[in-house]
Amino acid sequence: MKEVSYYFIKNKNMLWSASICLLAVILTIFILNAILGLLVYYLDPTQSIFWNFLSPYLVCLLLLVMGGSIAYEFYVFRSGGHSLAKQLNARRLSLVESTPEESIALRLTDKLAVSFGIDLPAVYVLPDEVGVNALTAGYHPKDTVIILTWGALQNLDELELYGLLGHEFNQILSGEANENTRLKILYSGLTTFSQWGSKIAKQGFNRYRETRHKFETSFVAVGGVIWLIGSMGILITRLIKYFTLGGRTFYNDHKTKRLLLNNANIQTLLRIYVHHAGSQIHSEYSEAIAHMCFANSLSPQSWLNIHPSIEDRIYELNPTLLQDLQLENLKKLKSQPLFSLLRPLEEINAEVYNPWVSPQPLPLLRLSPISFALNDAIKPLNPEVRQHSERPELIQRAMQTATGSREVMVAILMIRQYREFIPSGAEVSRAIVDSLLHLDGRIHIQIFHDACANLGNMPATSARQFITKLAKIIQEDGEIGLLDALLIERVKFELNLLPMHTPSSLEIVKPQIVRLIDALLHVQQINSANQLDVRYQILERVLNKEELELFEEISDEPIDLGEIVNDIAGLLLRDRLSILGVAEICLWNDRIITQDELDVLELLYWRLGFETNEMIELMQKKNSIMIV
Repeated sequence: MKEVSYYFIKNKNMLWSASICLLAVILTIFILNAILGLLVYYLDPTQSIFWNFLSPYLVCLLLLVMGGSIAYEFYVFRSGGHSLAKQLNARRLSLVESTPEESIALRLTDKLAVSFGIDLPAVYVLPDEVGVNALTAGYHPKDTVIILTWGALQNLDELELYGLLGHEFNQILSGEANENTRLKILYSGLTTFSQWGSKIAKQGFNRYRETRHKFETSFVAVGGVIWLIGSMGILITRLIKYFTLGGRTFYNDHKTKRLLLNNANIQTLLRIYVHHAGSQIHSEYSEAIAHMCFANSLSPQSWLNIHPSIEDRIYELNPTLLQDLQLENLKKLKSQPLFSLLRPLEEINAEVYNPWVSPQPLPLLRLSPISFALNDAIKPLNPEVRQHSERPELIQRAMQTATGSREVMVAILMIRQYREFIPSGAEVSRAIVDSLLHLDGRIHIQIFHDACANLGNMPATSARQFITKLAKIIQEDGEIGLLDALLIERVKFELNLLPMHTPSSLEIVKPQIVRLIDALLHVQQINSANQLDVRYQILERVLNKEELELFEEISDEPIDLGEIVNDIAGLLLRDRLSILGVAEICLWNDRIITQDELDVLELLYWRLGFETNEMIELMQKKNSIMIV
């Protein structure tokens, strides 16, 4: 009975859609015939504007083109969503031949398909589209596909991609993907002329052609005229879609949020909000697929866009979030943080998010690495050897409890700050300190990570007090180093106090990038003269000439490295990779990396949202080659 009811409702919706489409066709033919009638009337006043001797030929021609276009689309779409992917020149993703970004998309798709108990849809990518967008098409589960833009794969991290794919799965579950595919076919008759015009005009300015085509001007002119003729159909199609489909975007956003039980789709919208290319798709089919996309496939300046603006959608999901984001970008106010993502809406409304704040006054950047014994500064230990190295029995016993683990962490940070002198009033066992001092210093950070994993659940107030205690230790002398700050970030993560990054653009966080580069430089075992040269080499790849002059001198202002790293974590995926890549090339391309430097790089990769195992193995291999 339920299947019969669903079938009736679906057919009823399609009958309504077909009726609306037929009305749009009649209206388009009427307007074009009236425009032709005005021209004929100008030449022959005896002819009627609404019906003249050319009207039968025009109506037959338009009906023939529109009917033929719809029939052709029905034939093309006989294999469902795969046909649309082929029409858009999309490339199918395969796990065997995929890049890391594509593998993440395939893994998340598989995970969502299992979670919702549906057939696994095929995943395609539009390789030439830099905007962040996606669409779903297909009639049946076996021919349903999800098409992502290249910009979505390259610029979204795993959480943001999860929100985007979650929206597409919502369309599959609700049957909207099926309906959208049929609507694309029905309205194809009104968009055909426009698509022809765009295809012809594109032949005149193909940016991949090495030599100029001698008829390129003619192609552009002819294509422009054909597109202009078809613009009436585009306008009417857009008008009808705006009134019939425009109200469902907000509903789908809220439904996706409930479906995923988190705010991942809000994070996706925030990313598009700060992305320079937005969600626009530069294709002759962008008009035809506009109603199928996650966000506007057309320019934001286009009239009657089916999807509301990104700002409106964010405001609809959380009225205060957009204002908080603007304040964060303008002033970096800690009193206006974003709410924690991946939490149900009820939990967010139940309590006020109150982030941990670094103890005041803020320290200065440590301008020289903390000195270690000679054997600590040579080649880093192999991760497996380091992890399974023998430890004193006292340390092992302490690590068996959360209290003992916290004491070990405090002792390690104190040793890093006061290697030659441990304060007598320190609230830590002297025996633990002595045991650590007899170990190779390169093992200390591994012990810190192991102790951090043993913290267990702590009340929020106790967790904040513990982090504050650690933070005061690492800035006791009024200075702070990058490795110590990243260790605090790791503790915050284990205690669920790590703030969610705010999506931001590269232009906004360039001052933070410069401070991070300065902090990276001062971890290195490089003499002062070469440090300035290396600093200039890195900044030259990140900043333009005017910005280089602005950041020529190293700032001596107090610094909050945790906040700086959090701001940079909000950059686009490719921007974060670019910064890390530049740092690796300029800092460790021709030098042996030390244990402290490798620890910093590992934690920095982790904090910016990347896997670290492959990077560590690569650095170890480079070290071995250079030593040989």
